[in-house]
Amino acid sequence: MSTSEQNAFRIAFHRPEAERRVVILPGARYPTRGPLLWFAREVAIAKGFGVLEVLDEPTAEEDPFAWVRDRAQRALDHQPAPTTVLLGKSLASHVADLAVERELPAIWLTPLLDRPEVRAAITGATRPLLMVGGTADPTWQPDGLGSSALISQLELAGHDHSLQIPRDPIASIGSLKKVTKQVERFLGGSWLE
Repeated sequence: MSTSEQNAFRIAFHRPEAERRVVILPGARYPTRGPLLWFAREVAIAKGFGVLEVLDEPTAEEDPFAWVRDRAQRALDHQPAPTTVLLGKSLASHVADLAVERELPAIWLTPLLDRPEVRAAITGATRPLLMVGGTADPTWQPDGLGSSALISQLELAGHDHSLQIPRDPIASIGSLKKVTKQVERFLGGSWLE
């Protein structure tokens, strides 16, 4: 793969004229077309947000943490909006420090709480933050994060890193609905006024 292909920045930009925007970052093997991010995007659009979603994914040859930092910075700097919410799955939580530095609200689906730098950034949140994780996910380690009025949390018992219940697709669809409702509630919060 050539350097230009590795550095490609493919995005989909919905309602770029909107004053409020959600920037959606994929996980390492969870594209923005995955159900959690797909429905988060649909909620954001229904709530009047513009949405910039990063479509490319890290290749096997790339450092995934460097890749997500590069894509997050490019996405946040692309035609900035007055109000921006950062939303990401798993690997994307590695840039939780960018949300703190830029004073952005954030939504982290299955954040990598087993990584000290992610835990530190989340506990340092200066704007409202939503985390969603499952108890069967080894990276979901919310214990010891402390309490903060800025941090909302949805924990799903028995759910894995995809926020699914293994071998139970019908129950997993019900859980997808719970996560989508939580995202809708967060994006409809009065703190965004």
